[in-house]
Order: sequence, then C-alpha cells, then structure tokens
Amino acid sequence: MVNRRPRRLASLFLFLAGFGAVPALHAEVLNRIVLRVNDRIATLHDYEKRREAVIADVGRRTQDPEERQRMLTEAGNATFAAMYRELLLESRADQLGIGISDAQIDAAIARIRENFNLKTDADLQAALASSGMTMEQLREQIRSQQRLDEARQRDIEARVKIEEEDLRRYYRKNLEQFRQPEQLQLREVVVLEEGAPAEERSRIAAEIRTRVLGGASLADVVAEHAGKGVTSNVIELGWVSPGDLDKSLETAIWALPTGSLSEPVPARGGLHIVQVLDRRESRVLPFAEVSAAIEQREQQRVFREEFSKYMAELEQKALIVANPPAEAANFRRFLSEEGSEGGEGLPADTGAPEAAPPTGTEPASPATSPTAPGGQPGSLPTPKPVDPSPAPTEVPPPSPPPPGTL
Repeated sequence: MVNRRPRRLASLFLFLAGFGAVPALHAEVLNRIVLRVNDRIATLHDYEKRREAVIADVGRRTQDPEERQRMLTEAGNATFAAMYRELLLESRADQLGIGISDAQIDAAIARIRENFNLKTDADLQAALASSGMTMEQLREQIRSQQRLDEARQRDIEARVKIEEEDLRRYYRKNLEQFRQPEQLQLREVVVLEEGAPAEERSRIAAEIRTRVLGGASLADVVAEHAGKGVTSNVIELGWVSPGDLDKSLETAIWALPTGSLSEPVPARGGLHIVQVLDRRESRVLPFAEVSAAIEQREQQRVFREEFSKYMAELEQKALIVANPPAEAANFRRFLSEEGSEGGEGLPADTGAPEAAPPTGTEPASPATSPTAPGGQPGSLPTPKPVDPSPAPTEVPPPSPPPPGTL
C-alpha cells in the first residue's frame, strides 16, 4: 500500500482571495468554455482566477528575479495543465461514483485544526477569513481533493507492488548511500551569555570543568547555577554527526577521547562544556535498519511512474476539447513534466511536519542548528488551487538516521 502523507492546508484551497465580482459586460467572454473533459468543464473565468493566484503566489514566494520571471512567463501554461489534470481526475471520480461523507470532511478539518494549533472553531473561522475563505468553501475543497485522491488510490494502488528482492537490489547498488558517518554521543552545559558578565562566565565554566574532572557528576555541579539562570541544565545532545554542531564546537571536541570533557568553548549562547559519552565509527547501516526507508522511496518512485501512465490512459479514453488562451497554448509540455508539489510552477511545499522534542528533555542546545518555527495559531498558508499531481517528483537520499529510528 502506498504511504500517503496528508497534504498541508494550502494544497486544499481552490478559492482565491481578493477577486471581486465579474462585471456583467465581460460575463459572456469570461464564461467561455476553454476546457471540456467528458462532462466536466472549465471556463475562461476559472482559468484566469487560478492564473492570477499563481502569479500572486510566485511574487510572494520566489526571491530570485530570473526564477520569478521564468515562473511568471510560464504561469499560463502551468495553470492550464493543472486544470487539465484536475478535470481528468474529477471525471474519473464521477465514473467511479466516489462520494465523500460529511464525517470524512469533519475528520479532515479536525486534522487541520490540530496541525495549525487552532483550538476552537472560532480560531479556524478567523484564520480562514484572513485567507479570504469561508468554512463552506473549505469543506467543498476538502471534498473535491479527497475525491481526486480516492480516484487515484483505487486505480493506481494495485499497480504499486514492491517486492523485498527489489529493495535488497536497491540496497546492494547504493550501499554508500546508507553509510552512517562517525558519530559522537554528547551532553553539554552552557554558561549562558545573559546569565553573567564575560569574566564571571569564564570563572564559572572553569569551576564546573574542574569539579567534574575531580569526580562530581555534571548534573550535580550545574544544578545550583541552573537554578539561578547562570547556566543551562545538562543538555543531552545524543548522537551527532560531522556538521551537526557549530564549527567551533566540532573542532574543539571531535578528536577528544570517550569520557573526556572539553575546555569551555565560546559558541552560540555562551560558553559550552561538552562531555563525550561514546563514539561510533563510520559504518554502512544493515538492510534491516533501512528497508522501511527504501520501501517508501521506491513506492513513491513507482507511484510517479504509474501515475504518468494512468493519466495518459485517462486522456486516451476521454472526450476532450481544449481551447486554451494564447499564453497557455503550450500547456501540454507541462503535462509530461514533473513539477513541484504546488503543481503550477510554484516553489514546492514539503508539508513535512516539524518534529517535536521528546517529552521531558531539554530544549535544543544553542550549539546545534536552530529549527524552523512552526505555524502560529490563527495563521494559515496562502490559498492556492488544488493540485491533482502526485507526490513531489524527487526524493533525495536522506542522511542515514541512527539505528532504530527508521
């Protein structure tokens, strides 16, 4: 079975904020049908709303001027291609008689609230309003997206078959991809910059190091200082690889033997005293530890291949009349290209959930790279059209995780 990661809220939005009523004078022109797939149609008005939303989103999200101009130039083709794929799938969902219940939509909305830390219905309503959307529109977009997903799942899932021998063959051909670098298991304490003047920080750090080298436990030594806000508590950094730490820290500790304690090292947040608990030499992770990751990657690859064939089959069997505007005349080129998850020339949104720290542990050390902040209550991503394209096009080889975490 293909693993599906729930899409982020932005990929559910078809409604585009900020568009006023269409003047009656232009109604006939804007309601001209530009695409028909069996009994499904899209008008020029539908197309222009989506294209304008794509243009606005590119302007907000794309910093590089050349890349921005390229995306703006291709916005028409990319938008029409996305509409084309969507109507093919909607027509197929009609043929399969797929319906989405109110209970399924309620469950999806509950997940949205949880993902965006929206405690009440009022919070969700306010967040939707700030994105130019109503609850009714959200429910209809969830219903539409789930119908498309269900159609793909029914027709493609049986085609995605991965045998264990396929996984083992991939593993044998890509052993270095699963090499785990040398790792150190570390804990540390930080004499905080805001906790004391520079001279006092140096004295406290030297005292801590001397007492621990004399046999005291690091936790006992720092307990009094941490209570006064002078130092952090003991921070368990766990297993770290080259590149995980600030360069100054890595240089100071990497050659230390197991069981040793570093000199105080100036780094982000204050003076760091690091204890080396264990060392693990570089090794290739065994197949058993990486098979799940390989399987997920191969499922995604096969799904992409089968999805491309599937869409071609739907196209061959459908009655299609396409009359795109001039700027979308080359939309078919985009049907065979694997774009971003945004689907319309937009920067990809990974949708990856941010990992929460284990309960009861210290916050991430200032020694390690900061984690990107999560979404704030009451804020939602910018709405964009539903994209019926499959999962992201390329899954780069991940850094091999520690044993037991796959």
